[in-house]
Amino acid sequence: MESCWNEIIASYSDQRRSYHTLIHLQHFSDQLNLCKDQLSDYPTAYLAMIYHDIVYFTMDGTNEEKSAIVAAGHLNRLHYPADLISLCSEMILATKTHAGNSSSDINYFIDADMSILGADEGSYAKYAAGIRKEYGDSIYFDRGRKQILQHFLNMERIFKTDLFFDKYEQQARINIRREIDNLS
Repeated sequence: MESCWNEIIASYSDQRRSYHTLIHLQHFSDQLNLCKDQLSDYPTAYLAMIYHDIVYFTMDGTNEEKSAIVAAGHLNRLHYPADLISLCSEMILATKTHAGNSSSDINYFIDADMSILGADEGSYAKYAAGIRKEYGDSIYFDRGRKQILQHFLNMERIFKTDLFFDKYEQQARINIRREIDNLS
């Protein structure tokens, strides 16, 4: 168990990370606590939160898949139930697209992950700067970032659950538009 925890700490403490750090996990945890009573399986959602970005810097865009594999490996070693390992993996994989899901637990999970988009202006600016630092400052970053942000704006609802929609949707749209306007 200690070796699993040490791997988690080392991954989120990687010096290349500026946003996807232990501080991000703390924010995500706080957001999961907001919807704890709505989750049918809070412990599995919490584990998925811990593992969702354990693998982050991949060149092939499979960090979610690789994070789910690490989570499954650790949870198997800890004798976590197989059906819940599967749910944990499904939650992690849902962070790839942040699309609505038939599972309310997954919708709450991805909304908690995305909640930074609806943060106050200063917190959002810090988040955006951290993402830029992780990916590097280039014309390619700006182009790709604009596409991702525009994808979110094109969604009917960024947040899938009423709880997060009511709390963050309006500010998220303001933050995203502002960031798009500030990109090259």
